[in-house]
Amino acid sequence: MKIVHCPTEIAGQMGTLCNELRRKGYDAAGFNWFHSYINYDHSHVVNTDLFELKNVVSDIVSNADILHFHNGNTFLTGNYDLPTLAETGKKLIMQHWGSDVRTAGNVKKYNPYPLPIGYYSDEKIHEHLAFNSKYIKTAIVQDGEMINHVADFYEKVYIMPLACNLDKFKPRYPGENKVPVIIHAPTNREFKGSEHVEAAIDKIKGKVPFDYQMVEKKSHKEALAMYSGSDIIIDQIMCGSYGMLSVEGMAMGKVVVAFVRDDVKEKFPSDLPIVIANPDNLDQVLTDLLKDRKRMTEIGKASRKYAEKYHASSVVADYLLEIYKSL
Repeated sequence: MKIVHCPTEIAGQMGTLCNELRRKGYDAAGFNWFHSYINYDHSHVVNTDLFELKNVVSDIVSNADILHFHNGNTFLTGNYDLPTLAETGKKLIMQHWGSDVRTAGNVKKYNPYPLPIGYYSDEKIHEHLAFNSKYIKTAIVQDGEMINHVADFYEKVYIMPLACNLDKFKPRYPGENKVPVIIHAPTNREFKGSEHVEAAIDKIKGKVPFDYQMVEKKSHKEALAMYSGSDIIIDQIMCGSYGMLSVEGMAMGKVVVAFVRDDVKEKFPSDLPIVIANPDNLDQVLTDLLKDRKRMTEIGKASRKYAEKYHASSVVADYLLEIYKSL
């Protein structure tokens, strides 16, 4: 199979998957038009823009067997190329990532905490999903929180875990620091619930020793170096599931704190080690953790095992290949 990922790099997943597919002997490459300060380092993703991409679309399509799109986008703005792409007989798949499909209506229906409005109105999201699913019959999402937003549109929706190259993450378990270090690293403060995180940190100051670091506007490489020295990583505490920060934290053997809804948790493996907290009890959850260093170490070791079992890029790529073959 010759596989092309395009056009939006989210959480480093395009590059991680392309790298792993190539390690397994497949021709895979990514083309990314979304650039940010995070600056993921991947050797098989071409950073480009819409103008450059338009000029080589015909060559890309003619040489590919599978076109794996990300974040609701195809090669052209408005996805105007979809009818033509469908006529080529190439296998098409769409991977959705959150704000491209998460409507305010569904958030209100399923989630106990409000989330910021995404890129589009609910009407626009429905319009995009209806158009995309007319030509693309198979979609991928990362967890049970996401599936509610797309299940009514596509013929088949797969839940595929986030992928992480564990070779890049040497575990350093909680307990090595004389004073425990807590880290929170929001790319979007409102979405991650950073206001509530900071309020919880203020509540527990003076009650138990700890250091707190907010990691913002850092490259991926810089951020990872800071995560490595921490004991507890607080991810998103309002969305109802965990993100890539949690996966990287588990890969490093850290205690990860996030809000996972009960209905979403049911769809995860039973050995999920994430410590579940929400805006109402985060201060108490952190206090209990900080008072029990032995428990923190045990959770950290369970986190690494979970990442190896479910999020290792080799494991996720094997699952992705099965999805491709089903097309």
